[in-house]
Amino acid sequence: MKKAILATLAFSISFLLINGFRPSSPLNNSGIQYPFQTLNSGIDKTETSESVREKLFSMSLREKIAQMVISSAIPDNLSENSAEFLKLKKLSAVTKVGGFIFFKGSCSEYAKLSNKLQGFSETPLLISADFERGTGMRVTDAVLFPNNMAIGATRNYELAYKMGLEIARESRLLGIEQDYAPVCDVNNNPGNPIINVRSFGEDPELVSRMSESEIKGLQDGKVIATAKHFPGHGDTDIDSHKDLPVLNFDMDRLNKTELVPFKNAISKNVMSVMIAHLSFPALESQEHIPASLSANIVDGLLIDKLGFGGLVVTDALNMKGITKYFSISEVALMCVNAGIDLILMPIDEETTISAIEDAVNKGSISEDRINRSVEKILKAKEWAGLFETRTVNTENVNNSINTDEATDLSQQIADQSVTLVKDNNNIVPFKGNISKTLIINLSDGSDNINSDYFSTKASEYFNGIDIVNVNSDKVSAEQSSAIDAAQNYDCVLIGVFAKVKYGAGKISIPVSQIGIINSVASKNKNTAVISFGNPYLLKDFPDIPNYICAYGDANVSEIAVLKALTGKIKINGKLPVSINESYSFGAGLSR
Repeated sequence: MKKAILATLAFSISFLLINGFRPSSPLNNSGIQYPFQTLNSGIDKTETSESVREKLFSMSLREKIAQMVISSAIPDNLSENSAEFLKLKKLSAVTKVGGFIFFKGSCSEYAKLSNKLQGFSETPLLISADFERGTGMRVTDAVLFPNNMAIGATRNYELAYKMGLEIARESRLLGIEQDYAPVCDVNNNPGNPIINVRSFGEDPELVSRMSESEIKGLQDGKVIATAKHFPGHGDTDIDSHKDLPVLNFDMDRLNKTELVPFKNAISKNVMSVMIAHLSFPALESQEHIPASLSANIVDGLLIDKLGFGGLVVTDALNMKGITKYFSISEVALMCVNAGIDLILMPIDEETTISAIEDAVNKGSISEDRINRSVEKILKAKEWAGLFETRTVNTENVNNSINTDEATDLSQQIADQSVTLVKDNNNIVPFKGNISKTLIINLSDGSDNINSDYFSTKASEYFNGIDIVNVNSDKVSAEQSSAIDAAQNYDCVLIGVFAKVKYGAGKISIPVSQIGIINSVASKNKNTAVISFGNPYLLKDFPDIPNYICAYGDANVSEIAVLKALTGKIKINGKLPVSINESYSFGAGLSR
């Protein structure tokens, strides 16, 4: 039976890759086409095998509780003699946690650490990562895809599927079986400091179809997809890494907007859902209790009302939206009572396990409740094939990740995403002889930006380049002099690097830099302003004649902009969000 299922899956993937997608009927009157039917099945749709039952009932209570704990690991430069490695070894071999989430590291470091930890553990580990933008989001020598909002701008669901399938392929080579993606949040708050371009857009239907496509790609590639951040993190103006956001609206609004992509993902058998650290008083009246710790929201809404039977995982429990209000033991018990299966990154693993064990021994939590979660966890590990093979080939893994095909796919997404929001002077693509080009890169200086790459690559597309980098609210005399001479150039490219950064609380540039943009645009009509991040920035300088959105500063996104500016690719991207009344969802000029 198992061979037959695997053969069918292999045939399905091969058929899709060879024959492509065959669009069905339009979803709505916008003419958007949805290209396929979901074939994969969720955890709750499969029978529990005898081997899973045997494994479950062979484990002690403490071992079962430990299966619910997902710790963290940073493979980067991790020595086997280090205290950190010895801690990870103990967590695997002695504490017997259920898995790990990996952060920064190279391809080879990922694969090697995954193998080592799997070797220490009696039960296969479920190893996960945040690969929202591909493995390159965490892996230092892997392929990075554009942000989700860029994919939303393409309106191309096939690209979302292919990205999911490629992320899955690379993940399994690295020893990763669960991806905490896609982001299913509907970003309808321009001031959202933490979701923003991580969302596919503001339209629930667009977000639903894009996330469904990525989910199918991931799970066709045997990686557990995770719809996040339930019940919806798009309409918040607080970063949950810093405090607890509050959603002050009713269930009618939630059902019409935020829940739409999650309901769709559940109906299409997504295998995991991540719960956000945000307060929703309409369902949880107790102050400071986030969705991730709320029985009303997890057990009541997600599991009972929406019928989700897969893995339920918290967002990281080291975030201040949690630690500010509750102790480690309180968080542990609230997770179990809420209906959580995977307790992600608790502050202390042993304390977490002990608190739950004590509660079971005292009768305040039933062992059946623990068994329900652990059965799902073991079924997920079985689905991923971990009881048969848990290690990966570490030979030349980096070459297997960094393929031309993956890079080409990333570039294709970026090329189709470039959105020409406004072009009052009709300068794009640039025409005529351009012998002198001024590049002005703007940022607040608080994050790593890819401006050097943009400036370097620009020399392949433009002549006579001078560069001015302004990364603070103060402009030097030399910078000011160069900016004042903007009218002497054939064209000016202003790259605005303002993007999502954990804990920043806002996505913006200093007021003084807004003045630079307005000043230069008034002096030189051949000025192109490019947002390499937050698309909503146009509201800060609405009178500029030209505005382009790239939705991020990945290498491929910067190359795509340069190609678009010089007429080497067509421009067809459409805004997946509304900037203002003049430039709303779906706006975008074609060239």
